[in-house]
Amino acid sequence: MLLPWKNVLENVLFPIRILRRPRSEYIDRAHALIELVGLTGFEDKRPHELSGGMRQRVAICRALIYDPDILLMDEPFSALDAITRDEMNDALLDIWQRYTKTALFVTHSIREAVLLADRVLVMTNRPSTIIEDVTIPFVRPRTNEISETPEFMQICSYLRSLIEQGHGRGRQNPGTRATVRKSRVVQGTGR
Repeated sequence: MLLPWKNVLENVLFPIRILRRPRSEYIDRAHALIELVGLTGFEDKRPHELSGGMRQRVAICRALIYDPDILLMDEPFSALDAITRDEMNDALLDIWQRYTKTALFVTHSIREAVLLADRVLVMTNRPSTIIEDVTIPFVRPRTNEISETPEFMQICSYLRSLIEQGHGRGRQNPGTRATVRKSRVVQGTGR
């Protein structure tokens, strides 16, 4: 959630203030992140002047500003419409490609989990129990077009059947938790 009394740039830089780091050292990074997510020109806008997708982009910039080792994202796109959600998934794929971050991404969308993750943990609710750990075989970089392939649909179908089976065994409200980990291996360099 963004702070409504702060503009986009101030919201992105807010963690720097909390961490008591020198703001001046992060201004250029904040502008680069804002540009990366397509919000150049909106730096002075307040959250109420932005769409839901734009607010989520600001939140992602805020999470990346201090270069954390792990991003924790608990259903960040659940309130967005389908088109905006797809746009945010594309933006997130691009950000992960550029910043090579590991993220724990919680979602109830099987499609989103398969698109974004390298690994999907299918879990139950109360008590949370992992019923399956599925490695996603698609190479990176990825785009939304991969969701049109038979392989993608087969994995989604398999995960859906796991959730339905888990529910049939008396488990309540099973969902998916996608662990997204960008490999540090750069293609062609051997690193």
